[in-house]
Amino acid sequence: MLWEHAGLAVEPSAALGVAAMLEGPGRFAGRHVVTIICGSDTGMDAHQRCLRR
Repeated sequence: MLWEHAGLAVEPSAALGVAAMLEGPGRFAGRHVVTIICGSDTGMDAHQRCLRR
């Protein structure tokens, strides 16, 4: 989803904050929410495998 909507290739653990917000949006409604998204450990091989799924 991060790749499709924002063009971001991130490592799986970096997407947990976004996944939590998508799973329970009511929990975060009306709040300012920050999550750190990184991908420095994502190599092109892993990136290509994720895109094929």
